[in-house]
Amino acid sequence: MITAVASWSRAVATGLGWTLRGLRLGLGEVWWWIGGALRFLIRAPGRALVWTGATVYGYLHQTWLLLGGLVMIALVPALWARCWPTSYLQRIVHPAWRRKIRRSVRRKWPALMEACGLGRRVIGKDGTELRVPTLARSRWEDPDVLVVVPQLMVGQTVEDVVSVSERLRVTVGSRQVRIVPNPTHTGCTVRFLFADPLAAVVEARFPSPNLAAAIQTADMGVTEDGQPWRLPIPVSTLTAGCTGSGKASAMWMLLLNLAPAIRSGLVQVHGVDLKGGMELGLGTRLFTRYATTPEQAVILLEDAVQAMTARAAMLAGHARSHTPSTAAPLVVILVDELAMLTSYLSNQRDLFQRADKALRALLGLGRAPGFVVWGFLQDPRKDTVPQRHMFTQTIALRLREREEVAMVLSDGAVAAGALCHKIPRTTPGVGYALTEDGDVTRVRCAFVPDDMIRALAVHFRAPLQIPIRLPEPEPDPAPRSRSRTARSRS
Repeated sequence: MITAVASWSRAVATGLGWTLRGLRLGLGEVWWWIGGALRFLIRAPGRALVWTGATVYGYLHQTWLLLGGLVMIALVPALWARCWPTSYLQRIVHPAWRRKIRRSVRRKWPALMEACGLGRRVIGKDGTELRVPTLARSRWEDPDVLVVVPQLMVGQTVEDVVSVSERLRVTVGSRQVRIVPNPTHTGCTVRFLFADPLAAVVEARFPSPNLAAAIQTADMGVTEDGQPWRLPIPVSTLTAGCTGSGKASAMWMLLLNLAPAIRSGLVQVHGVDLKGGMELGLGTRLFTRYATTPEQAVILLEDAVQAMTARAAMLAGHARSHTPSTAAPLVVILVDELAMLTSYLSNQRDLFQRADKALRALLGLGRAPGFVVWGFLQDPRKDTVPQRHMFTQTIALRLREREEVAMVLSDGAVAAGALCHKIPRTTPGVGYALTEDGDVTRVRCAFVPDDMIRALAVHFRAPLQIPIRLPEPEPDPAPRSRSRTARSRS
């Protein structure tokens, strides 16, 4: 009896659950159709009223052919949107939205230029006349990037457009705006971004053991245009960013690209991890030399300066630039937490001065003989990194203040759209890169997981590892005998 009651209770509960689930699904389906009709009525009231009137007319006059055509016109798109929503968005919704935005910008262009401060009121024969930069062309370059080319008026410069870039962004309603000058800086291209192409995480790819050694450029990730983000390797580079901004991703992507050249002996990486080895410790086998304390780091830098000087003397009169080989490899000095050497050693004045002297020598003279420095730090202020201006290319990830962006990139970078201080914490690896040519590009660095780092250290181990030997401490002078001192006083 008890078993039967329990079985009946379970059956009733199961049936009730299925009934509630079906009722919920049915109500959701009905609400989707009603909501879709209401959205169509709100967004396109004219077309909705015309369709409704024609439908009522066909029903009242029993014009079944007209009525069937009107029903099919409404039903086919609705079924497409309900059954295949992704395809419907890509083929119908997004193209219609892009046409609407582009048409609106072209129609409202004079008012837009005047509202943003780029128009002029000129008094003529027929009264006051509004003159604005001509809209040369506009096009959608990517699904979410509208490219507009204005024809500047006489007396206007690219800096004038840069100064009102935020007004342009707000007026058009885009998520971000970038002002890209032409090669002669006599005109510019305005890029309106309506979505973030760098929102998704970029996964790093493990290099093939048979891959040719990459020495000149490194594939670091992607740009906002969807193109690969490549950086020259034999160039001293400074990367600045807050904690959690993705500096480690840039660091390991460099090593990921250099891994085949490290194993072949064409590149030597000297790693300096002043977090005590917490960051670079997973890949110590990749480094020819490895330092975890300021004392070891200063010795590593001074030894690199000596090797650089010797190589420069050897190349003098024979070559103007260095070509990497196994006998004379490219030396990349990778320093994590650079400020530990440039500022935070003020209480150890001797080490601070030695580190400063060695870094300036490497940054100023190292590129031609094949010695480059890749530095990573959190605080880019000049009193923290006195050698900041000596780095040829810079990368700014998420920073704390607007002024720090100008310190790392340039004075006009913020006005041009490099808003590193507004990068959300949820997008580590996103930042802006300043190349040797002075161009600022929004980028996202690929993410390298810990397991890939461990595998990298196993498969691409450096053929030579040179330990850093600290000098022996000088012995303390022997204390003088107290009895002898007493006799001398007497």
